[in-house]
Amino acid sequence: MKKKGLFAALLLGFGGFSASQAQFSFGFKISPNFAWAKIQDGAMENNGLGLGFSYGLTGDYQFGSVGNYFLSADVLITSAPVKLQQMGNLVNQKAGSLNADTFTNVKFDYNVQMLQIPIMVKFKTDEIGGMKYFFQAGLAPCFLTSARLKTTADPNLYEGTNLTSHNPNSTSNGNFDFNGGNNTNANLDYMDDVAGFRMSLIWAAGIEYPLSERLRLLGSLKFDNGFTDLLKDDKYSGRHNFLSFQVGLMF
Repeated sequence: MKKKGLFAALLLGFGGFSASQAQFSFGFKISPNFAWAKIQDGAMENNGLGLGFSYGLTGDYQFGSVGNYFLSADVLITSAPVKLQQMGNLVNQKAGSLNADTFTNVKFDYNVQMLQIPIMVKFKTDEIGGMKYFFQAGLAPCFLTSARLKTTADPNLYEGTNLTSHNPNSTSNGNFDFNGGNNTNANLDYMDDVAGFRMSLIWAAGIEYPLSERLRLLGSLKFDNGFTDLLKDDKYSGRHNFLSFQVGLMF
């Protein structure tokens, strides 16, 4: 009797473990994106779309008695370039120089890379024509991992150096800030730094196509709408948005 009772308990335990495991599914995704900035303050405007890319892990946790509701989370490395153009002139006086240079036709090409951790609620339909459709919404905290900026202007901002771009957030690159003719940086025209933290609202819709009993192919369109400042500047503010097409596999 004891052996039969132990065997039954083990069966129930493994059965419960399998059912619990079935509530989780994991996978990976990749996605190209088109990024832009919406300038809210300052004499600057967006200058076209930047082409970026994301890759990373994704997971779904099913909750509720109905199998259509999920909590989703991603861990993504995202590159989302931003192109900006100054609408007027900017002035730079490099340290040790007696004269200030006035720059015209100034453009900023930011290559911004972030660690994103989107947390979303996901709703799936029942199977329709061999596929399931889903909708996601949630928040995505993002942490800056690297930034590179290429500033083009007339005259060349990098003249006299061997550089064609720089790290905008590095204190050693202060010579590339536009300091308004005051090389003590007391009254900057434009400090080219970007914020280290970003928060965004995410909306996505897509399909799941079963390849086998457990393997599913994903495809979705995602809008990532930033609502914190991209620019770390007293005179300028802007929000960083991008639209991406995601492809992935879930196990």
